[in-house]
Amino acid sequence: MFSFLHPAARLLFWLLLAVFLQQASLPCVALAGWGLLLAGTAARRRWRALLRRTLILLLTLFLVFAYGVPGATPWNVVWLPSVEGVWEAALHVLRLTVFLGSLAWLLAALSHQALMGGLWFLLRPLQSLGLPMDRSVTRLSLVLECLENTPAGIRQNWRQWLTPPPSEAPPEPVKICLPPWRSRDSLFLAGACLLLGGLLWRA
Repeated sequence: MFSFLHPAARLLFWLLLAVFLQQASLPCVALAGWGLLLAGTAARRRWRALLRRTLILLLTLFLVFAYGVPGATPWNVVWLPSVEGVWEAALHVLRLTVFLGSLAWLLAALSHQALMGGLWFLLRPLQSLGLPMDRSVTRLSLVLECLENTPAGIRQNWRQWLTPPPSEAPPEPVKICLPPWRSRDSLFLAGACLLLGGLLWRA
C-alpha cells in the first residue's frame, strides 16, 4: 500500500495519521481501523504482536480512564466505574489500538533500509544547526537491527544482551539509498492534510 511514495512521505503520512487518530471521532477511528485490517497479512501479524506486548498497558489505561472520569455508575453500585468513564476509556483504548495498527502498517510496508533512509531524509535539515543527524540515524539503525536479530532468550536477559560475545563480527556499514522526492509525494501529503483536516473539522 502506497508503495509509490517516497519513504519519507510514508513517514510523514504516518505522523499525520497518528495526530488525526488522537482527535478523531469514533466513526473515523473505526473506519481507520477497518482500513488497516485490509492492509495485508504482514501488517496484521505485526499488529497482533504489538497488541500482545502492550496488553497490560492498554488494560491499565482503560482502568485509569474508566475510574477517573466522574459520572453516574450503573445500578448505583459505588465501586463500578461511571458510564461516561467506560465510554471515554473505550474510545482512548480504541485510538491507541488503531495507532498501533498504523505503526504495524508502517513497519510492514517499509524495509529497515527504507525506514532509516526516510528518517535520515526528514532529519537532514537539522544538520545545519550542528546536530549530528548522520550518527544518530546510524546508531538507531544499529540498535533496531540488533533487536531484530537477537534471540528472544537473550532479549529477556538485558545484562547478557549488553555483553556481546567476543567473537562477534563488527557491524556492517549502514547504506542509505533513496529515490528522488517527486511532485506526487507532495501532492499526496497535501491531499492527506486536507482530507484528515476536513474530517476533524466536520467532527
